[in-house]
Amino acid sequence: MLNPKTSEYVTSWDVKQYIYCPTIVWIKSVVGVEEPADINMELGKSREYGRTALNSLSLPRPLRFEVWVRNPSAGLAGVVDVLAGDGRFEVAEVKAYERRGFEHFRLQLMFYSYLVTVSLGPVTKAHLVLGRSYRTYPITERSLTEVSRLVRKVRQVRDLERPPPSPYARSSRCLRCWYRRYCPWL
Repeated sequence: MLNPKTSEYVTSWDVKQYIYCPTIVWIKSVVGVEEPADINMELGKSREYGRTALNSLSLPRPLRFEVWVRNPSAGLAGVVDVLAGDGRFEVAEVKAYERRGFEHFRLQLMFYSYLVTVSLGPVTKAHLVLGRSYRTYPITERSLTEVSRLVRKVRQVRDLERPPPSPYARSSRCLRCWYRRYCPWL
């Protein structure tokens, strides 16, 4: 018997996992399992590793760290690593290490921008900090629409009776995936 949906909210984690593989969203939601935090995830909660990059961003004050934002009417929730400014905001997603292939992190950052915009007020810039470097993205209507579409897709996957096909079935990506033990495509 399958467990009921694990959360009524779409989170940044759901969006990031959907980009990585939509089957993970279904497994997490329907089967009710979630990857436990590993050492890299725990390190990701520390503000110290990204301080050099954060200082070079010249973020507006006040700075708030690990801000829980929840919007029940939109069904969205997440923890923003850095929320800067007041009234007009900038957000930052901080990762401990420089990485290649970070599109899922960019979309996670865009989700935070969307969440803050619909919950607290407009976000003008979003910063992805990767170790000691960073990338800055202007927040536009187009980027917010992109996230809105992704949120809709995540909800559609959660509502499926059967898991969506994995576009990466039996690839090296699957071999590294914690959810592979629950994946019907392996």
